[in-house]
Amino acid sequence: MKVLFLTLALSLFSILQAQESSSSEEQFEGTYFVKAIVAHNELPRKKKHKHIPPLTVTQFSDGNLEVKLTSNKHGRCKEIKFKLEKTNQPGIFSADEGKRQVLIEKTSVKDHWIIFSEGEFYGRQIRIADLLGLDLEENAKALEEYKKFVSLKGFKQEEIDFPIQLEACTPEHD
Repeated sequence: MKVLFLTLALSLFSILQAQESSSSEEQFEGTYFVKAIVAHNELPRKKKHKHIPPLTVTQFSDGNLEVKLTSNKHGRCKEIKFKLEKTNQPGIFSADEGKRQVLIEKTSVKDHWIIFSEGEFYGRQIRIADLLGLDLEENAKALEEYKKFVSLKGFKQEEIDFPIQLEACTPEHD
């Protein structure tokens, strides 16, 4: 169960990054759904990315991002937050004190983004690419762009997962 939770948290974290833009329409901010995900890491294939809740991305005035998601584990809802720090390179963010680099790339499809993360996560080397969208509707064009992107990054298309979307839960505050 720890491996599954780690995978979920890793997947969601990797999903949550942003690309700078001068247009408010281009801002990576809001509640997103993970439409597709592929990863190279040390976790067994059968433990990967089966169910993923939506995530909420907030962009701050300094260009940094905060990503929040909730996880219902053993009947308890827990909120998970990640901070992505802007770097000097457009579209590239740093996470976990520089241990991980995250590229956020806008697709040609409105409200669809590709997130690519690589680096260390809890002592493991990871590479993850996610396709995010503001709605649950399938979009063939966005998926085609995602498949091309992941192929260029060395992932196998047959390893792409299409997770089941979980509803966000409400954390209990003590």
